Amino acid sequence: MKNGKIVVRMSKSSGIYNKANKYLLKFAGEEDFTMNYLNNRVEYDVFPGKHVVEVGNGDTGQMKEIEVKQGESKIITINPSATYKLGLGIMIGFAAVGIIIPILILKKFSILMLIPLIPLGFFRKTQFKDSFALTCNE
Repeated sequence: MKNGKIVVRMSKSSGIYNKANKYLLKFAGEEDFTMNYLNNRVEYDVFPGKHVVEVGNGDTGQMKEIEVKQGESKIITINPSATYKLGLGIMIGFAAVGIIIPILILKKFSILMLIPLIPLGFFRKTQFKDSFALTCNE
């Protein structure tokens, strides 16, 4: 009887922007493996049937149930998405540019120049629950 294979890998498109990302991988609730920029791929030889793969990064966790047939290979890809820190950095950059450019052009300061800071009040960490997605080839 030929075993199947489950490959868990990080997305190639994540590139250098996500070098600091670390993911804790649990296979069948037992084995732990830490994936990062350097250790970005792990393979499991499995028996045909259903298997559960859990991936977490400290803030969030996701579970994927996979059914592997005899001699079949399944690939699970971890795709990082926009994170709270990245979004906050972009928002602060826009606000800073929105304040600095009018000051440089007008060469004076007005309280109305602080209007670009208003969107920062609506920016919440809870809006960024899942910082990654799991995809599987079917």
